[in-house]
Amino acid sequence: MVGDRQDRREIVQFGRMMHERGYVSAMDGNLSVRLDEDRILCTPTAMCKGMMRPQDMVIVDPDGRKLAGRRDVSSEIGMHLLIYRLRPDVRGVVHAHPVTATGFAAAGIALDKRW
Repeated sequence: MVGDRQDRREIVQFGRMMHERGYVSAMDGNLSVRLDEDRILCTPTAMCKGMMRPQDMVIVDPDGRKLAGRRDVSSEIGMHLLIYRLRPDVRGVVHAHPVTATGFAAAGIALDKRW
């Protein structure tokens, strides 16, 4: 945890901010950070983003296999890993469920639709 201490703290901070601002509710959404070519630090499954602690994070390899952590990794890690594979320049991924975006999705309206 020593080498990734700051990344863990920042994931906790951003998770709390997402929860406080209503971008996620309950246990929605996920955050991850590419530590290096072989390790991704990510939020655990089934945990409120406003209640996380640095030691709750999970480290996985590029195939999603857990390398470290007491908790289980989110089932949505595949989306993060795909982004990291397609975009080597991306260092972090934030997946949220803002109310407006969720409303558009439920109504079948594209977010980029012009009115």
